[in-house]
Amino acid sequence: MKIDLQKRQRELEREGKFDVDMNEVHRTFDAQPIDGNFEYLPRRASEKFRRLWLLSVVSVVGPVINFFAHGAKVRGRKNLRALKGKGAVSVCNHVLTLDTLLLKNAVGPFRLFNTGSYYLMKKGWLGKIFKAGGFLPVGTTVPDMIKLQNAIQALLRQGKIINFYPEHALWPGYRRIRPFKAGAFHFAVKFGAPVLPVFIGFRMTKLRKFFHCKPKAILHILPAVYPPEEGNLRERARVFSEQVNAILCEEATRFYGENARALDYVGDLGETQQ
Repeated sequence: MKIDLQKRQRELEREGKFDVDMNEVHRTFDAQPIDGNFEYLPRRASEKFRRLWLLSVVSVVGPVINFFAHGAKVRGRKNLRALKGKGAVSVCNHVLTLDTLLLKNAVGPFRLFNTGSYYLMKKGWLGKIFKAGGFLPVGTTVPDMIKLQNAIQALLRQGKIINFYPEHALWPGYRRIRPFKAGAFHFAVKFGAPVLPVFIGFRMTKLRKFFHCKPKAILHILPAVYPPEEGNLRERARVFSEQVNAILCEEATRFYGENARALDYVGDLGETQQ
């Protein structure tokens, strides 16, 4: 059954459930177990070859898909170059089904690793493709999290960028910035890594409107932000999360010309309903 995304979005806004998927039916079927012998990073020669082949294709085909599907454009690559090859955590608003592909081509397919829910890692070839593409599943047990943490630390040392969607849920086309989960900032603080804020905004052009295309997706890479130095790990992660959220709210507000902080919009909804 097709879901009315705008209607579902309004319902979740009124309830303040910003971390719930608009489609609550998670496709958890055929998920690959990520405990036991699961390795986050490619070890065998076959895995490394598969990664080389897949990401080489992505580097060529990805920009073409992004252009024709969303007229994609990237701004702020100078902020990426300013890292001078150092590792970082990136955080992006989750508003596009293909945002991972857009990010990969903006940052570099071989440099970007993307985190996501464990159940997206499927058995068989689909799981192998996800892993080769740099997908890091976020598990639910302590051993899972330790293995993920070790992988992230190793990748940061190699100068890689690990992307998180701190809003947690995909809300296609959403124009506001939702509250963040602190996980990404926990890793950034723990390993002393900068956070690279990334904002995806949408703008309808006359040409795309004429051809009945979706709005143009514009990805903004903002200047890196460094972790606070005072307080315990949990407190620093919380403060860092709020700081970066405010930066993305400000960028979205500038881009759309209206207040883009989702929590403020919820307050407005509450006032109009009284």
